[in-house]
Amino acid sequence: MVRTFTRRSALACALALALPLPAFAFPDQPIKVVVPTDPGGAIDGIARVFQKAFETNDFLPSSVVVLNMAGAGGTIGTRAIKDAEPDGYTIGLWHDGIVTSKAMGVADFDQTDFEIIGATGFADLGLAVSQKSDFASFEDMLAFAKENPKTVKVAANIGLPVHFVPMRVATEAGADLRYVQVGGGAKRYQSLLGGHTDTALFSTQELVQFQESGLRPILMLTEERVADLPDVPTAKELGIEVVAPSPRIWLAPKGTPADRLEILRNAFRDAMNDETVAQQLRDFGLNPTFVEADAVRNQLQVALDETLPLVPQARQVEK
Repeated sequence: MVRTFTRRSALACALALALPLPAFAFPDQPIKVVVPTDPGGAIDGIARVFQKAFETNDFLPSSVVVLNMAGAGGTIGTRAIKDAEPDGYTIGLWHDGIVTSKAMGVADFDQTDFEIIGATGFADLGLAVSQKSDFASFEDMLAFAKENPKTVKVAANIGLPVHFVPMRVATEAGADLRYVQVGGGAKRYQSLLGGHTDTALFSTQELVQFQESGLRPILMLTEERVADLPDVPTAKELGIEVVAPSPRIWLAPKGTPADRLEILRNAFRDAMNDETVAQQLRDFGLNPTFVEADAVRNQLQVALDETLPLVPQARQVEK
């Protein structure tokens, strides 16, 4: 049978060809989450909290794959995030070390080289000593440090906040400490217990966890005393104006489309409203509050401004 090709059908075909093809909904493939640490650490654990939340709820219509890229103080993994295709399918999780690494020259990029999705909570930080330490309190250690410059050893991971935050405390308090390259939280803990160093910075979770096996918290860098450590004073109580929350920041490559970033933000906001996720973050020692991108940028800029004046001193490190 022969069909007549009418003017109306010709017009319909022309209109159909002129219309744009429907766009695939984002995301329609797995999202890769780059974690700049080995598996099993706190950052890795937090990433997997959200991986599970996204896969067991309808926060995202796609699966999430966690890729661990440890090394060089987190700069290998964060560089991989920075250099990924800016399509929303590669994101990553890190902390305020994104600022200090650039300040120290460990990396040639900082937060301005990424799109910031937001922060899923922040960790409170504090200083500790070994329970065998001669220092019964932070005041004791500070008095000794003032009388004996560069003798109190701080276990640090050079170029990261666990290096710079104690420096801020010492500078504000008028003391001159000695910083020793040790490494991550477990290594700093072992260094204190072994008597190789005198003090180090830890998260609240680490302070509580390690307290039972040999650490004594002596100072919290929080606005108020921490409920889990009610007997430990804050720096502000002692006249030292240092408060140092450590945010857990989600990053995307520069140029990731704004609409895709907003889809990701909404997924994180929804997950943070889930009480199971919130409790899991508390278990990691985090305050489970979603911090919007602009607020994170402001926090990181403040951290950078506080870090840069300390860089010349920070380079004087005992290996």
